Amino acid sequence: MLSALLPWVYWTQQSDKTRQPLLKRRYQDAASDAFDRLLEHDLTLELEDSQRARWVLWCREFCAKYQRTSSAVEGRNGYLSKLHHARRGFSEQSLSGLTIIHNFDLKRDDGTTAAQRLFGHNFPDVFEWTLTHVGELPMPRRSSKSHQPKSLYAEVFPA
Repeated sequence: MLSALLPWVYWTQQSDKTRQPLLKRRYQDAASDAFDRLLEHDLTLELEDSQRARWVLWCREFCAKYQRTSSAVEGRNGYLSKLHHARRGFSEQSLSGLTIIHNFDLKRDDGTTAAQRLFGHNFPDVFEWTLTHVGELPMPRRSSKSHQPKSLYAEVFPA
């Protein structure tokens, strides 16, 4: 239901909200495509009317809580904006990490990653693999402000 009903409800709500004709038309097209996928889904015909109404109500509540935003990434104060204006891109280390995440962790609707499709076999979960290969973390650095007492006792009863 999440891959079929939720997109239809979301795009329908978005087309109802917007006043821009071009966006409204695009949202309506997306809602129409999602509705076609919904009708093709096996569960759609199997649900009773009361169950279907309950799912639509849940989707409406879920979509009402969802806030579409990209400002943290793309906006005036976003990360990509800062990289662009600082005239430097991603470091080689960042690009390597992002490539690993893209190829081994991001999954399609069918649950496969790009590496699985390319090599034809499963790989361990990236997060779990990382946890098993990271050793002891170093202790935090001590404060350079050595003049501060270490406890209330030392402050009240100096040596």
